[in-house]
Amino acid sequence: MKKIPSKQIQLAKENEYLKIIGKAHCIDTPLISPISKRKCVYYQIKVEERSGGKNKSWHTIINEEKAIDFSIESSGEKAIVQAYSSSNYKMVHLVKDVKRESGILNDPPKFLENYLASHGKDSTGFFGFNKTMHFQEGIIEIGEEISVLGTANWKVSDHMFDKYSTQNLFISGNKTNKLLITDDPKAKV
Repeated sequence: MKKIPSKQIQLAKENEYLKIIGKAHCIDTPLISPISKRKCVYYQIKVEERSGGKNKSWHTIINEEKAIDFSIESSGEKAIVQAYSSSNYKMVHLVKDVKRESGILNDPPKFLENYLASHGKDSTGFFGFNKTMHFQEGIIEIGEEISVLGTANWKVSDHMFDKYSTQNLFISGNKTNKLLITDDPKAKV
């Protein structure tokens, strides 16, 4: 993704596969990330549990991803990123900037226990000892600079980003050209 040059929103052509670097903003009500409780437009959570007898290994027990459509603002122009779409049409890489652990002498906070319970999981084992677990969360915060690569389509919209036009740029993905979204700073270079 970093090898593709970014483009200005107003120069996007219909059905062009393009990259835009800009700040993420909500169109409607933001999401609240379950672990860090921050407002966002996208989050990914991975919870791993260490298990096994002699040969202990990590197993993913929760892999949650949630998104809403949002706008990206670049050079004073806005486009709508259709992130609330099938996982077959997108690839998202978010930097996991919140990491928590629990273990035998390290109780998880109550909100993490509640999060586990909401997914039918428990932080304690058969004898009541804490399980060894890793919690990781990556989000796209409101106002965070991100990179988006997707197919451009100009459509009539109720979101009046430009007072002179009823059309907005929508960025989406399909089976051939997936929507790529990342907050990794390396993608901007």
